[in-house]
Amino acid sequence: MIPLQIKELLEIDAYRRTIRTLDHAYDVDLANACTPAEREKAEYRHYWETFLYYEQIAEIKTRRLLRKADRLNIRISNEGDNSPMWRRSSQLNSWILTPLGYSEVQNMIRQECKNRREHATTWASVIVGPLTRLVSVWLVARGQ
Repeated sequence: MIPLQIKELLEIDAYRRTIRTLDHAYDVDLANACTPAEREKAEYRHYWETFLYYEQIAEIKTRRLLRKADRLNIRISNEGDNSPMWRRSSQLNSWILTPLGYSEVQNMIRQECKNRREHATTWASVIVGPLTRLVSVWLVARGQ
């Protein structure tokens, strides 16, 4: 069984390869377009054909980020039509973080990790400091 993170990375890689393939195919179509109307039609088809893959990548990234926030017990605001953090995916009919929401959640995760790290270093210095003094006193006393 493939771990979920690896499976998601493989899915994202496959979607990106598909997008590159579509980009190449539409580059040929755009080069062959004779009129501005044909060019606009090809650009429109290209946009909608690749949009689904971009939405799937965004959904996977949202799920990964929300799992990470959940592991750190970070409360994320609920999805909603009027929330600047969320948008409704037109292709997948699910909620996806907007770039602003993605950035905000990443900042909350970074801050929580920083707080936990500072907490751990504080406790480490509280324990290591007196132990170091105790060992130095013991070595000085043993040397006399």
